Amino acid sequence: MVFGVKTIFKNQRPSNATSTTYVDEEAYMTDTESESAYTAEVIDTPTTQSDVKIELEGENRDTFILVPGLLGYDTLSLNLFGNKWVLSDYWSGSREMFEDYIVVRPSAFGSLHDRAVDIFYQLKGGRVDYGHQHSEQFSHNRYGKTYGEGLFPEWSEDNPIVLVGKGYGATTALYLQHLLSSNFFPVPTSGKWIKGIISYSAPHRGSTLPYALGLEPGSTCIVHPLSILQVFVTIIHLICYFTFLDRLFDLQLNDKWGVDGRDNGEASFWSALNGRSKWSYFGDNFLGDWSVEGARRRFTGEKDRFLLDPACVYINYVNVGSMWKSNVTGHYWPRLPWRNLPSLLPSLIVGRLKFSPEVEQSILRTRSSTYWENDGTLSIVSQLPPPNHPVNMNIALLEKLFDPVDHELQPGAWYNVYVKDVTNTVLFDGESAWMSLPIVIAILEWKIVLQFGEYFERNSKMYDNYYVEFVEFMEKNINSIRSILGQEVNEEASNNNSSSTKECTYTSDKAALEWMRRIETAEMFKSPSRLLYWMNNFQKTHNDESSSDAIKADLTGISPFGPSSVMEGPMFVRARQRMTAEQYKASILSGDSEDATSSSSSP
Repeated sequence: MVFGVKTIFKNQRPSNATSTTYVDEEAYMTDTESESAYTAEVIDTPTTQSDVKIELEGENRDTFILVPGLLGYDTLSLNLFGNKWVLSDYWSGSREMFEDYIVVRPSAFGSLHDRAVDIFYQLKGGRVDYGHQHSEQFSHNRYGKTYGEGLFPEWSEDNPIVLVGKGYGATTALYLQHLLSSNFFPVPTSGKWIKGIISYSAPHRGSTLPYALGLEPGSTCIVHPLSILQVFVTIIHLICYFTFLDRLFDLQLNDKWGVDGRDNGEASFWSALNGRSKWSYFGDNFLGDWSVEGARRRFTGEKDRFLLDPACVYINYVNVGSMWKSNVTGHYWPRLPWRNLPSLLPSLIVGRLKFSPEVEQSILRTRSSTYWENDGTLSIVSQLPPPNHPVNMNIALLEKLFDPVDHELQPGAWYNVYVKDVTNTVLFDGESAWMSLPIVIAILEWKIVLQFGEYFERNSKMYDNYYVEFVEFMEKNINSIRSILGQEVNEEASNNNSSSTKECTYTSDKAALEWMRRIETAEMFKSPSRLLYWMNNFQKTHNDESSSDAIKADLTGISPFGPSSVMEGPMFVRARQRMTAEQYKASILSGDSEDATSSSSSP
């Protein structure tokens, strides 16, 4: 019997949790007001669906559809000296894992509805139909491009697909399944057309970054005229206005809105320069769906409430980044080294964005600090599955062996996976394409670069501590100056229970730990060498007081990221008598390992 799990916060642990969903907005508010560390409660109602395995290869392999997010692209390349150099690959590391995959290209800045409809017709073929009611409501053309035969015309309930979405692409995938379930399209459809949805760093609960860039709280389309977001919207309009730029970037807005000025002269250069169009005024764009308010509409709406399909597998990868929390202000700062340099500034903005009490009450419905911890551009809380969706388990991914995508999964609920090191994932373990450029490889092989890398790796912890102490020292002095000037000082740090817990940690819940123990036990019996390694290290750790703390931490389930899944007691191998680790090693050397392993499974 398989049970589900309810996600709750560590400081809000009800004694009798019997439901996976939040019955009202108040329950959601209560949860999001706590610190962003989570646990789980077992659901009393057993599920009846059989487990589903996502097949990456082989005869029964699934067809994977890769859905990009905002500013999504396939590859950026440069042709020089007769060679094609890939500067950036959006799906780097993922392509090698799929035998059958298709990359779709929905509108880069369209709404979830428009993007989902684009994907459907790109796969099935035909002329894009956004729907009469939708096009009338948002005042854009009902019909778009014609895709001919389509990229996957045999797509149906008998030939389902697996959608893999990054960021905004993941929420687009969920919306596509929502449209399929509600029979939006002219052919009969259902949610079973999708076998699985895999999301990575997705804004399921909305992002606060749009408000920081200029979106007015309480509105899904009003942008402050003197803001970064207004400049960005103007650039989009200018690209669409000039036909040669639109052909180059293909933003897919002119087929609906006519921003290029060919729509009976409605658009002009002046309106494009000011970022004024039906696309920006009517709210049918990425701003509304990317925001916290847009996300809340998706999981609290009475008519169009997003629900999960009971036959579909859902995996949600939460990129927890590498942050630390200041004990002076409560702000979140990126640790050293910050690998994703383009997201450094957005990370600093999101990590300290303070809203007024009115906005916190009406828009966020929680404290601003709830959304401070982030992965660079997106808050950790934003990446959690929607409150009305059931969650099977929460997994702190410490080893690639425990990536859910490689195992049979219970459909109809989320597997929520916290990822600190992306190399532990199966599908997203890849380095940036520019790292493979010949000039970059040559620079990395320079002796001075290698020596600097080795030196920084040896002393990274020391420099990181200096960095933390310096930041907190500056925060204390700034707060002192603000107090003297009579300005309000941030008191968020008072919520800390301990001044020594700066590292952001995430842990697996009980259901996930039990699931991982079963996987590891099965893996040990498949591999005698792995079993021998574990037994020898376990004996060494508990018998030798001088053993290193690193080995002890690894074997006792303590790590900076959370508890490991390694068993808490010794593994006894039963044959005719109990065998010690030394006896088992002798049996391995004598060639009797298979008999010893097989007999170990007997009671």
